[in-house]
Amino acid sequence: MRKLLLLVVFSSGVMANSTQYIGNEVKIPMRSEASITKGNIITKLGIHTPVTLIKKQTNGWSHIKYQGKPGWIISRYLTDAKPMQASNAKLKQQTKQMTKLKKNNQAHQQTIVELEQALDQQRQSVSALKAESIEYDTQILELGKLRNKMNSFDQANTDLMAQVKLLKSQSSAMHSTDFLTIVSTLMLLAGLAGGYLVSKANADRNNIYTI
Repeated sequence: MRKLLLLVVFSSGVMANSTQYIGNEVKIPMRSEASITKGNIITKLGIHTPVTLIKKQTNGWSHIKYQGKPGWIISRYLTDAKPMQASNAKLKQQTKQMTKLKKNNQAHQQTIVELEQALDQQRQSVSALKAESIEYDTQILELGKLRNKMNSFDQANTDLMAQVKLLKSQSSAMHSTDFLTIVSTLMLLAGLAGGYLVSKANADRNNIYTI
């Protein structure tokens, strides 16, 4: 019978007159009954506020007493850790978080340094590309000048070819005229020579007849 009574007591979570503390930073409402209903809030308890636990039920509610007044509060907001212990635990947790934040900050700083180095390299690459672009533009201008010169040379060559063609035509005409002149001269000379020979032959014949 005694074992059964103890089992019932522990299963119902009864802890008579034990001191508990509010373990949440947000003020927790103490209610007149074990339910969340408008108008049943007696007061609100801040963190580390000590209360007397009358009964801790398995439905998630605890029957407490605060400053002599009974009430109900949600069990998960209660802790048996004393304020100093809770503060130390919280301080340790904050220290761990701070250490983690420092490590993360160092990692972020290293990442920032690497990104800045990469950015400097990108800037140098951009500067080099700009210099190459300027050089390329200069080469394009020089190429344009060379093309203009080539066009001028082509035009001069065309004009020269036209002059050569004209000179050839004139030379051909001059050669034709000279040839006709030579032929005429030769024919005239041939005629004169023929006349001379005929005259001489007649003279010789006359001399023969005279003898």
